Amino acid sequence: MKRFVSGFFLVVLSLSFSFYPSGQALSSETVLFGLNVPLSGSYSLQGEDQLKAYKLAIDIINQQGGVIGKKIVYSVRDTETNAAVARKNAKEAIAEGAIMVTGGSASDEAIAQAEECQAAGVVFMAGLTHSNDTTGKDAHRHTFRWYNNGHQTAKAMAAGLVNKFGKEAKYAFLYADYTWGITLQKSVQEVVEKAGAKTVLNIPTELGKKSYVSDLLKVKQAKPDALVLVHFGKDMINCIKQVNQMNLGKEMAIVVPLMEIHMAQPLGPAIMQGILTSKCWYHGLSEKYEGSKKFVDAFEAAYHKKPGNSAATAWVNIFQYTDAVKRAGSFDHVKVIKALEGHKFTLLVDEEYWRDWDHQGIHPTFVMEGKTPAESKDEWDLFKIISVHKGDDVARTKQENPVKLEPLE
Repeated sequence: MKRFVSGFFLVVLSLSFSFYPSGQALSSETVLFGLNVPLSGSYSLQGEDQLKAYKLAIDIINQQGGVIGKKIVYSVRDTETNAAVARKNAKEAIAEGAIMVTGGSASDEAIAQAEECQAAGVVFMAGLTHSNDTTGKDAHRHTFRWYNNGHQTAKAMAAGLVNKFGKEAKYAFLYADYTWGITLQKSVQEVVEKAGAKTVLNIPTELGKKSYVSDLLKVKQAKPDALVLVHFGKDMINCIKQVNQMNLGKEMAIVVPLMEIHMAQPLGPAIMQGILTSKCWYHGLSEKYEGSKKFVDAFEAAYHKKPGNSAATAWVNIFQYTDAVKRAGSFDHVKVIKALEGHKFTLLVDEEYWRDWDHQGIHPTFVMEGKTPAESKDEWDLFKIISVHKGDDVARTKQENPVKLEPLE
């Protein structure tokens, strides 16, 4: 993999993205990737960042000669942060000849796309999807998920939550009422209650909700030690703003189990300070890891901003899929899947790998805390790492996740 990305920083200033207009015939010299990302809806900020990384990675590969003699072209579709639209888009991409589909920033989107790709025999490199179900009960042989999941997050955060709030702390949860929010809330509740904590409130909220005031008034009345917000994208931004307006942070600690930089950057350190959270990747890792530095440098040169972990997911997906094609010597889905299963690689951090039995990517989870305004150096410098948890230490075992993927042949 190192040879695959080396030298890419020399070309990012002259990007010439290969776009495939819908309905245009593919040539024998190209292959089509279907990019299916939320460009509208609650998770559009993550979708926009993801698309930037997809385009950048594809352009770098094309400028280095493409993949086994073919250049990559792509079609882009907006999922609208909606599973039904994501499913329709995936079908359309497959119908127009996409050999690989990738993208999405909501787990119900990922699960819908995975079903369509499995039925069609097309590899799906899942985007930002954090539900346990994506590589759990809804896992498929044609789907690979690099992003970590709710179980990994909860297990990584367990010790920190107990150390900070005590074994007998009281927790209140507001969570997004779909597969991601439901599975992550359950995972966090299980780990804190196992340590002796008590759950005093559980409130599901619909995706795209604008006002959380009535829910937060119930939280205030419940008087928890910690409020856990299982929200994402614009929903999390709106909720945190309202938490801040009601001064709830002075009465209880705020925990956001899953964070992405484009949720935190609009809020700034004055609001984010002290919030306990986790990430599967953070641009600050560029100070430690060569692969992350190359990615961040390339992304900043192209777009004049820091990438978030949604962009990191896109980056990994493109480079890992094309590397598998090279090792397989073919775009055939069966050969590519076999090349990915169990494969170890070094791209953004230390050695990572794809598990062969559930297709979960295994890499560290980083537990973080929001920096104070005094600690923050710039608008993107918002978190400090307080603990690092190895992928194998926090991932589900076969006993915890007894999935059986479909046969290949």
